[in-house]
Amino acid sequence: MSSKTLHTVLIEKLAPGGLGLGRLAGGMVVLVRYVLPGERVVVRERNRKKDFISATLHEILTPSPDRINPPCPLYGHCGGCDLQHATYNAQLLLKKEILAESLQRAAGDIFSDHKISMHSALASSEEFGYRQRIRLQVDEEGQYGFFRTGSHVLQAVSKCLLAGDTLNTVLQQLQSNDSFTGLVKQCNAFELLFNPGSNDTLMLLHFRRKPRPRDSFLATDLVNDTTGLSTILMQVEGYGLYDPLSQSFVSKPPHLSQTLSMGKLQADLKLTWEAGGFCQVNLGQNKNLISLVLEMVKGGPHNRVLDLYCGYGNFSLPVAQIAGKVVGIDSQNAAIRSGKRNVMLNGVHNCHFEKVQVEAGVRSLIAADETFNTVILDPPRQGAAAIVSMLPDLGAEQIIYISCNPATLARDLAILCPQGYTLSYLVPVDMFPQTHHMESVALLKRTIQ
Repeated sequence: MSSKTLHTVLIEKLAPGGLGLGRLAGGMVVLVRYVLPGERVVVRERNRKKDFISATLHEILTPSPDRINPPCPLYGHCGGCDLQHATYNAQLLLKKEILAESLQRAAGDIFSDHKISMHSALASSEEFGYRQRIRLQVDEEGQYGFFRTGSHVLQAVSKCLLAGDTLNTVLQQLQSNDSFTGLVKQCNAFELLFNPGSNDTLMLLHFRRKPRPRDSFLATDLVNDTTGLSTILMQVEGYGLYDPLSQSFVSKPPHLSQTLSMGKLQADLKLTWEAGGFCQVNLGQNKNLISLVLEMVKGGPHNRVLDLYCGYGNFSLPVAQIAGKVVGIDSQNAAIRSGKRNVMLNGVHNCHFEKVQVEAGVRSLIAADETFNTVILDPPRQGAAAIVSMLPDLGAEQIIYISCNPATLARDLAILCPQGYTLSYLVPVDMFPQTHHMESVALLKRTIQ
Protein backbone atom coordinates (compact mmCIF):
# COMPACT_ATOMS: atom_id res chain seq x y z
CA MET A 1 0.00 0.00 0.00
CA SER A 2 1.35 3.45 -0.89
CA SER A 3 2.87 5.58 1.87
CA LYS A 4 0.59 8.36 0.67
CA THR A 5 -2.20 6.67 2.61
CA LEU A 6 -0.42 7.45 5.91
CA HIS A 7 -1.47 10.57 7.82
CA THR A 8 -0.16 12.15 11.01
CA VAL A 9 -2.96 13.56 13.18
CA LEU A 10 -3.54 14.91 16.66
CA ILE A 11 -6.43 13.18 18.42
CA GLU A 12 -8.80 15.84 19.72
CA LYS A 13 -11.33 13.65 21.51
CA LEU A 14 -13.20 10.38 21.47
CA ALA A 15 -16.41 10.56 19.48
CA PRO A 16 -19.56 8.55 20.28
CA GLY A 17 -18.76 4.96 19.41
CA GLY A 18 -15.30 5.17 20.99
CA LEU A 19 -13.51 6.40 17.85
CA GLY A 20 -10.70 8.91 18.17
CA LEU A 21 -11.23 12.06 16.12
CA GLY A 22 -8.40 13.98 14.46
CA ARG A 23 -8.16 16.25 11.43
CA LEU A 24 -5.96 16.60 8.39
CA ALA A 25 -4.41 19.98 7.63
CA GLY A 26 -7.35 20.87 5.38
CA GLY A 27 -9.89 20.06 8.08
CA MET A 28 -10.98 16.61 6.91
CA VAL A 29 -12.04 14.50 9.90
CA VAL A 30 -10.16 11.26 10.56
CA LEU A 31 -11.68 8.53 12.76
CA VAL A 32 -9.51 5.79 14.28
CA ARG A 33 -9.81 3.25 17.11
CA TYR A 34 -7.48 2.51 20.02
CA VAL A 35 -6.27 6.09 20.54
CA LEU A 36 -6.70 8.67 23.30
CA PRO A 37 -7.21 12.45 23.32
CA GLY A 38 -3.99 14.42 23.07
CA GLU A 39 -2.06 11.68 21.28
CA ARG A 40 -0.19 12.40 18.05
CA VAL A 41 -0.45 9.31 15.90
CA VAL A 42 0.21 8.01 12.41
CA VAL A 43 -2.84 6.36 10.84
CA ARG A 44 -3.34 4.40 7.67
CA GLU A 45 -6.26 5.50 5.54
CA ARG A 46 -8.73 2.70 5.03
CA ASN A 47 -11.80 4.30 3.53
CA ARG A 48 -12.59 7.86 2.46
CA LYS A 49 -16.12 9.25 2.58
CA LYS A 50 -17.40 12.70 1.70
CA ASP A 51 -17.05 14.03 5.24
CA PHE A 52 -14.50 11.81 6.97
CA ILE A 53 -11.76 9.23 6.61
CA SER A 54 -11.84 5.85 8.38
CA ALA A 55 -8.34 4.82 9.38
CA THR A 56 -6.38 2.22 11.34
CA LEU A 57 -3.71 2.99 13.89
CA HIS A 58 -0.18 2.65 12.44
CA GLU A 59 2.07 4.26 15.05
CA ILE A 60 1.80 6.27 18.26
CA LEU A 61 4.19 9.21 18.16
CA THR A 62 3.19 10.89 21.41
CA PRO A 63 1.31 8.61 23.83
CA SER A 64 -1.16 9.93 26.37
CA PRO A 65 -0.16 9.68 30.05
CA ASP A 66 -3.42 7.72 30.44
CA ARG A 67 -2.25 5.00 28.04
CA ILE A 68 -1.44 1.56 29.50
CA ASN A 69 -0.59 -1.82 28.04
CA PRO A 70 -3.85 -3.74 27.47
CA PRO A 71 -3.86 -6.89 29.64
CA CYS A 72 -5.70 -9.04 27.09
CA PRO A 73 -3.48 -10.69 24.45
CA LEU A 74 -6.35 -10.53 21.97
CA TYR A 75 -6.90 -6.79 22.35
CA GLY A 76 -7.11 -5.11 18.97
CA HIS A 77 -8.09 -8.38 17.32
CA CYS A 78 -11.24 -9.36 19.23
CA GLY A 79 -13.98 -6.78 18.73
CA GLY A 80 -15.28 -6.98 22.29
CA CYS A 81 -13.20 -4.24 23.94
CA ASP A 82 -11.93 -0.91 22.67
CA LEU A 83 -10.73 0.98 25.77
CA GLN A 84 -8.34 -1.46 27.46
CA HIS A 85 -5.46 0.82 26.46
CA ALA A 86 -6.71 3.49 28.91
CA THR A 87 -6.51 3.60 32.70
CA TYR A 88 -9.86 2.98 34.34
CA ASN A 89 -10.10 6.54 35.66
CA ALA A 90 -9.52 7.79 32.13
CA GLN A 91 -12.25 5.50 30.80
CA LEU A 92 -14.74 7.00 33.25
CA LEU A 93 -13.82 10.56 32.25
CA LEU A 94 -14.02 9.70 28.54
CA LYS A 95 -17.50 8.25 28.93
CA LYS A 96 -18.71 11.37 30.70
CA GLU A 97 -17.31 13.50 27.88
CA ILE A 98 -18.89 11.31 25.19
CA LEU A 99 -22.27 11.57 26.89
CA ALA A 100 -22.02 15.36 27.25
CA GLU A 101 -21.08 15.80 23.61
CA SER A 102 -23.95 13.58 22.44
CA LEU A 103 -26.43 15.74 24.35
CA GLN A 104 -24.99 19.03 23.23
CA ARG A 105 -24.84 18.00 19.57
CA ALA A 106 -28.46 16.81 19.60
CA ALA A 107 -30.03 19.77 21.32
CA GLY A 108 -27.65 22.70 21.37
CA ASP A 109 -27.87 25.03 24.32
CA ILE A 110 -30.65 23.06 26.03
CA PHE A 111 -27.83 20.94 27.37
CA SER A 112 -25.17 23.62 27.81
CA ASP A 113 -22.84 23.20 30.77
CA HIS A 114 -24.57 25.79 32.95
CA LYS A 115 -27.92 24.01 32.64
CA ILE A 116 -26.75 20.41 33.02
CA SER A 117 -25.95 18.81 36.34
CA MET A 118 -23.77 16.00 35.02
CA HIS A 119 -22.12 13.89 37.65
CA SER A 120 -18.97 11.84 37.36
CA ALA A 121 -19.43 8.39 35.89
CA LEU A 122 -20.56 5.77 38.39
CA ALA A 123 -17.67 3.30 38.48
CA SER A 124 -18.06 -0.45 38.36
CA SER A 125 -16.66 -2.33 41.36
CA GLU A 126 -15.18 -4.83 38.90
CA GLU A 127 -13.07 -3.59 36.00
CA PHE A 128 -12.72 -7.15 34.64
CA GLY A 129 -14.58 -10.41 35.22
CA TYR A 130 -17.94 -8.69 35.53
CA ARG A 131 -19.96 -10.34 32.73
CA GLN A 132 -22.46 -13.02 33.74
CA ARG A 133 -23.09 -14.08 30.16
CA ILE A 134 -21.14 -14.27 26.93
CA ARG A 135 -22.12 -15.21 23.37
CA LEU A 136 -19.64 -16.75 20.93
CA GLN A 137 -20.14 -17.07 17.18
CA VAL A 138 -19.51 -20.34 15.31
CA ASP A 139 -18.45 -20.81 11.67
CA GLU A 140 -19.27 -23.67 9.29
CA GLU A 141 -16.21 -25.66 10.43
CA GLY A 142 -17.17 -25.47 14.09
CA GLN A 143 -14.55 -22.85 15.00
CA TYR A 144 -15.85 -20.42 17.61
CA GLY A 145 -14.96 -17.04 19.04
CA PHE A 146 -15.87 -13.35 18.85
CA PHE A 147 -16.12 -11.33 15.67
CA ARG A 148 -13.21 -9.03 14.98
CA THR A 149 -13.96 -5.32 14.95
CA GLY A 150 -16.22 -4.33 12.06
CA SER A 151 -16.21 -7.77 10.45
CA HIS A 152 -17.62 -11.28 10.53
CA VAL A 153 -14.15 -12.81 10.80
CA LEU A 154 -13.85 -14.98 13.88
CA GLN A 155 -11.18 -14.49 16.50
CA ALA A 156 -10.72 -17.72 18.47
CA VAL A 157 -11.18 -17.20 22.22
CA SER A 158 -10.35 -19.59 25.05
CA LYS A 159 -10.63 -17.00 27.82
CA CYS A 160 -12.37 -13.63 28.06
CA LEU A 161 -11.12 -11.17 30.67
CA LEU A 162 -14.57 -9.57 30.88
CA ALA A 163 -16.29 -12.88 31.72
CA GLY A 164 -16.68 -14.11 35.27
CA ASP A 165 -14.41 -16.85 36.60
CA THR A 166 -17.11 -19.52 36.40
CA LEU A 167 -17.76 -18.81 32.73
CA ASN A 168 -14.05 -18.93 31.92
CA THR A 169 -13.67 -22.20 33.81
CA VAL A 170 -16.31 -23.74 31.53
CA LEU A 171 -15.02 -22.04 28.38
CA GLN A 172 -11.47 -23.31 28.87
CA GLN A 173 -12.65 -26.89 29.30
CA LEU A 174 -14.53 -26.85 25.99
CA GLN A 175 -11.37 -26.74 23.88
CA SER A 176 -10.38 -30.31 24.60
CA ASN A 177 -13.84 -31.85 24.92
CA ASP A 178 -14.75 -34.17 22.01
CA SER A 179 -18.45 -34.07 22.89
CA PHE A 180 -18.48 -30.28 22.56
CA THR A 181 -16.59 -30.50 19.29
CA GLY A 182 -19.38 -32.71 17.93
CA LEU A 183 -22.11 -30.38 19.14
CA VAL A 184 -20.63 -27.01 18.18
CA LYS A 185 -20.36 -28.01 14.51
CA GLN A 186 -24.17 -27.95 14.41
CA CYS A 187 -24.40 -24.41 15.83
CA ASN A 188 -24.11 -20.88 14.52
CA ALA A 189 -23.57 -19.51 18.05
CA PHE A 190 -23.62 -20.52 21.69
CA GLU A 191 -24.04 -18.70 24.98
CA LEU A 192 -22.71 -19.33 28.46
CA LEU A 193 -25.01 -17.99 31.19
CA PHE A 194 -23.91 -17.83 34.81
CA ASN A 195 -26.67 -18.47 37.36
CA PRO A 196 -25.87 -16.56 40.58
CA GLY A 197 -28.64 -18.38 42.43
CA SER A 198 -27.00 -21.80 41.98
CA ASN A 199 -23.41 -20.70 41.24
CA ASP A 200 -23.22 -22.72 38.02
CA THR A 201 -23.45 -22.23 34.28
CA LEU A 202 -26.06 -22.95 31.63
CA MET A 203 -25.10 -23.41 27.98
CA LEU A 204 -27.50 -22.32 25.25
CA LEU A 205 -26.64 -23.79 21.83
CA HIS A 206 -28.15 -22.09 18.78
CA PHE A 207 -28.67 -25.18 16.63
CA ARG A 208 -28.88 -25.13 12.83
CA ARG A 209 -31.08 -28.21 12.64
CA LYS A 210 -33.46 -30.29 14.71
CA PRO A 211 -31.57 -32.25 17.40
CA ARG A 212 -30.96 -35.98 16.96
CA PRO A 213 -30.47 -38.74 19.57
CA ARG A 214 -26.68 -38.55 19.24
CA ASP A 215 -26.80 -34.86 20.15
CA SER A 216 -28.48 -35.77 23.43
CA PHE A 217 -25.78 -38.32 24.20
CA LEU A 218 -23.06 -35.78 23.48
CA ALA A 219 -24.78 -33.16 25.63
CA THR A 220 -25.08 -35.57 28.55
CA ASP A 221 -21.40 -36.45 28.31
CA LEU A 222 -20.47 -32.76 28.09
CA VAL A 223 -22.36 -31.89 31.28
CA ASN A 224 -20.85 -34.85 33.11
CA ASP A 225 -17.32 -33.98 31.98
CA THR A 226 -17.38 -30.19 32.51
CA THR A 227 -16.90 -28.63 35.93
CA GLY A 228 -19.39 -25.84 36.57
CA LEU A 229 -21.74 -26.72 33.68
CA SER A 230 -25.14 -27.87 34.93
CA THR A 231 -27.53 -27.51 31.99
CA ILE A 232 -27.52 -27.51 28.19
CA LEU A 233 -30.38 -26.23 26.06
CA MET A 234 -30.68 -26.09 22.27
CA GLN A 235 -32.50 -23.21 20.59
CA VAL A 236 -33.75 -24.56 17.25
CA GLU A 237 -35.27 -22.09 14.78
CA GLY A 238 -38.72 -23.25 13.77
CA TYR A 239 -38.94 -25.82 16.55
CA GLY A 240 -38.34 -24.06 19.85
CA LEU A 241 -36.24 -24.91 22.86
CA TYR A 242 -34.94 -28.46 23.27
CA ASP A 243 -33.62 -30.05 26.47
CA PRO A 244 -31.18 -32.75 25.35
CA LEU A 245 -30.86 -34.20 28.83
CA SER A 246 -34.57 -35.04 28.96
CA GLN A 247 -34.72 -35.44 25.16
CA SER A 248 -37.80 -33.24 24.84
CA PHE A 249 -38.85 -29.79 23.69
CA VAL A 250 -39.78 -27.49 26.57
CA SER A 251 -42.44 -24.80 26.60
CA LYS A 252 -40.55 -22.45 28.91
CA PRO A 253 -36.83 -21.97 29.60
CA PRO A 254 -35.48 -22.59 33.10
CA HIS A 255 -35.00 -19.58 35.34
CA LEU A 256 -31.80 -17.98 36.50
CA SER A 257 -31.90 -15.98 39.72
CA GLN A 258 -30.13 -13.67 42.09
CA THR A 259 -30.88 -12.35 45.56
CA LEU A 260 -30.90 -8.57 45.62
CA SER A 261 -29.63 -7.46 49.01
CA MET A 262 -29.17 -3.72 49.46
CA GLY A 263 -29.27 -1.30 52.34
CA LYS A 264 -31.90 0.79 50.57
CA LEU A 265 -34.32 -2.16 50.46
CA GLN A 266 -36.68 -2.99 53.30
CA ALA A 267 -36.15 -6.70 52.58
CA ASP A 268 -34.08 -8.83 50.23
CA LEU A 269 -35.62 -9.58 46.85
CA LYS A 270 -35.28 -12.74 44.81
CA LEU A 271 -35.27 -11.77 41.14
CA THR A 272 -35.54 -14.39 38.42
CA TRP A 273 -35.38 -14.28 34.62
CA GLU A 274 -35.67 -16.86 31.90
CA ALA A 275 -32.51 -18.30 30.36
CA GLY A 276 -31.93 -16.41 27.13
CA GLY A 277 -34.04 -13.47 28.31
CA PHE A 278 -32.62 -10.03 28.97
CA CYS A 279 -30.82 -9.11 32.14
CA GLN A 280 -27.92 -6.76 32.77
CA VAL A 281 -24.58 -8.47 32.14
CA ASN A 282 -22.89 -6.70 35.07
CA LEU A 283 -24.96 -7.77 38.07
CA GLY A 284 -22.78 -5.97 40.60
CA GLN A 285 -23.08 -2.66 38.78
CA ASN A 286 -26.79 -3.31 38.28
CA LYS A 287 -27.21 -3.07 42.06
CA ASN A 288 -25.61 0.38 41.95
CA LEU A 289 -27.94 1.34 39.10
CA ILE A 290 -30.99 0.20 41.09
CA SER A 291 -29.74 2.13 44.12
CA LEU A 292 -29.39 5.28 42.03
CA VAL A 293 -32.92 4.93 40.64
CA LEU A 294 -34.32 4.35 44.14
CA GLU A 295 -32.70 7.59 45.33
CA MET A 296 -34.30 9.46 42.45
CA VAL A 297 -37.72 7.93 43.08
CA LYS A 298 -37.55 8.77 46.78
CA GLY A 299 -36.55 12.35 45.98
CA GLY A 300 -39.90 13.12 44.36
CA PRO A 301 -43.56 12.13 44.61
CA HIS A 302 -43.87 8.39 44.11
CA ASN A 303 -47.23 7.13 45.29
CA ARG A 304 -47.98 5.94 41.74
CA VAL A 305 -45.05 4.80 39.57
CA LEU A 306 -45.09 3.62 35.96
CA ASP A 307 -42.17 1.47 34.76
CA LEU A 308 -41.96 1.29 30.95
CA TYR A 309 -39.86 -1.40 29.27
CA CYS A 310 -39.90 -2.98 32.71
CA GLY A 311 -38.37 -6.35 31.85
CA TYR A 312 -38.61 -8.87 34.68
CA GLY A 313 -39.03 -6.10 37.27
CA ASN A 314 -35.43 -4.99 37.75
CA PHE A 315 -36.66 -1.58 38.90
CA SER A 316 -40.35 -2.29 39.52
CA LEU A 317 -39.84 -4.72 42.39
CA PRO A 318 -37.35 -2.59 44.37
CA VAL A 319 -39.43 0.57 43.78
CA ALA A 320 -42.55 -1.25 44.99
CA GLN A 321 -41.00 -1.31 48.48
CA ILE A 322 -41.29 2.48 48.72
CA ALA A 323 -44.16 3.31 46.33
CA GLY A 324 -47.88 3.02 46.79
CA LYS A 325 -48.44 1.30 43.44
CA VAL A 326 -46.19 0.28 40.55
CA VAL A 327 -47.34 -0.65 37.05
CA GLY A 328 -44.80 -2.35 34.77
CA ILE A 329 -45.29 -2.55 31.00
CA ASP A 330 -43.27 -4.56 28.48
CA SER A 331 -43.96 -6.28 25.17
CA GLN A 332 -41.80 -9.36 25.78
CA ASN A 333 -43.61 -12.49 26.90
CA ALA A 334 -40.58 -13.86 28.73
CA ALA A 335 -40.06 -10.60 30.63
CA ILE A 336 -43.65 -10.31 31.80
CA ARG A 337 -43.80 -14.01 32.76
CA SER A 338 -40.72 -13.50 34.91
CA GLY A 339 -42.06 -10.25 36.36
CA LYS A 340 -45.29 -11.91 37.47
CA ARG A 341 -43.31 -14.82 38.88
CA ASN A 342 -41.12 -12.42 40.86
CA VAL A 343 -44.19 -10.70 42.29
CA MET A 344 -45.43 -14.05 43.64
CA LEU A 345 -42.01 -15.20 44.86
CA ASN A 346 -41.56 -12.05 46.91
CA GLY A 347 -45.15 -11.67 48.10
CA VAL A 348 -45.47 -8.21 46.55
CA HIS A 349 -49.05 -6.90 46.33
CA ASN A 350 -48.63 -3.37 45.00
CA CYS A 351 -46.87 -4.19 41.72
CA HIS A 352 -48.70 -5.17 38.54
CA PHE A 353 -47.23 -6.22 35.18
CA GLU A 354 -48.92 -5.93 31.79
CA LYS A 355 -47.78 -7.47 28.50
CA VAL A 356 -48.49 -4.93 25.79
CA GLN A 357 -46.55 -2.94 23.22
CA VAL A 358 -45.27 0.02 25.18
CA GLU A 359 -46.69 2.62 22.79
CA ALA A 360 -50.12 1.00 22.90
CA GLY A 361 -49.90 0.70 26.67
CA VAL A 362 -49.13 4.39 27.11
CA ARG A 363 -51.96 5.40 24.78
CA SER A 364 -54.35 3.20 26.73
CA LEU A 365 -53.33 4.71 30.06
CA ILE A 366 -53.78 8.24 28.71
CA ALA A 367 -57.18 7.36 27.24
CA ALA A 368 -58.24 6.05 30.66
CA ASP A 369 -57.07 9.31 32.33
CA GLU A 370 -54.49 7.40 34.36
CA THR A 371 -51.75 9.54 35.91
CA PHE A 372 -48.48 8.75 37.70
CA ASN A 373 -46.20 10.72 39.98
CA THR A 374 -43.07 9.13 38.57
CA VAL A 375 -42.40 7.49 35.21
CA ILE A 376 -39.36 5.23 34.76
CA LEU A 377 -38.32 4.10 31.30
CA ASP A 378 -35.46 1.83 30.27
CA PRO A 379 -35.85 1.40 26.50
CA PRO A 380 -33.64 -0.62 24.11
CA ARG A 381 -30.84 1.02 22.10
CA GLN A 382 -33.24 2.60 19.61
CA GLY A 383 -34.68 4.69 22.42
CA ALA A 384 -38.28 5.71 22.98
CA ALA A 385 -39.09 8.10 20.13
CA ALA A 386 -42.56 6.58 19.75
CA ILE A 387 -43.65 7.48 23.28
CA VAL A 388 -41.63 10.38 24.72
CA SER A 389 -43.93 13.04 23.29
CA MET A 390 -46.86 11.36 25.10
CA LEU A 391 -45.24 11.13 28.53
CA PRO A 392 -46.29 14.63 29.68
CA ASP A 393 -49.92 13.51 29.29
CA LEU A 394 -49.36 11.02 32.12
CA GLY A 395 -48.92 13.94 34.52
CA ALA A 396 -45.61 12.78 35.98
CA GLU A 397 -43.80 15.19 38.27
CA GLN A 398 -40.57 13.40 37.46
CA ILE A 399 -39.30 11.13 34.69
CA ILE A 400 -36.32 8.81 35.17
CA TYR A 401 -34.81 7.76 31.85
CA ILE A 402 -32.26 4.92 31.85
CA SER A 403 -30.45 4.68 28.53
CA CYS A 404 -27.79 2.47 26.93
CA ASN A 405 -27.33 4.77 23.91
CA PRO A 406 -26.27 8.43 24.37
CA ALA A 407 -27.46 9.35 20.86
CA THR A 408 -31.05 8.21 21.32
CA LEU A 409 -31.13 9.55 24.87
CA ALA A 410 -30.13 12.96 23.54
CA ARG A 411 -32.76 12.82 20.82
CA ASP A 412 -35.53 11.89 23.27
CA LEU A 413 -34.54 14.46 25.90
CA ALA A 414 -34.59 17.13 23.21
CA ILE A 415 -38.27 16.23 22.70
CA LEU A 416 -39.16 16.12 26.40
CA CYS A 417 -37.49 19.28 27.66
CA PRO A 418 -39.52 21.74 25.54
CA GLN A 419 -42.70 20.04 26.83
CA GLY A 420 -42.31 21.28 30.36
CA TYR A 421 -39.44 19.26 31.84
CA THR A 422 -35.99 20.27 33.01
CA LEU A 423 -33.05 17.92 33.08
CA SER A 424 -31.95 18.20 36.71
CA TYR A 425 -29.56 15.27 37.06
CA LEU A 426 -27.53 13.19 34.64
CA VAL A 427 -25.00 10.49 35.42
CA PRO A 428 -23.11 8.01 33.22
CA VAL A 429 -23.10 4.49 34.66
CA ASP A 430 -20.17 2.30 33.64
CA MET A 431 -21.97 -0.98 33.08
CA PHE A 432 -19.38 -2.13 30.53
CA PRO A 433 -15.77 -1.38 31.62
CA GLN A 434 -13.05 -1.67 28.95
CA THR A 435 -15.56 -0.73 26.22
CA HIS A 436 -17.03 2.57 25.04
CA HIS A 437 -20.54 1.37 25.89
CA MET A 438 -22.33 2.87 28.88
CA GLU A 439 -25.64 3.22 30.63
CA SER A 440 -26.77 6.66 31.73
CA VAL A 441 -29.54 7.88 33.98
CA ALA A 442 -31.35 11.17 33.46
CA LEU A 443 -33.76 12.71 35.95
CA LEU A 444 -36.26 15.21 34.56
CA LYS A 445 -38.43 17.43 36.76
CA ARG A 446 -41.69 18.94 35.61
CA THR A 447 -41.58 22.73 35.37
CA ILE A 448 -44.95 23.41 33.73
CA GLN A 449 -48.17 22.25 35.38
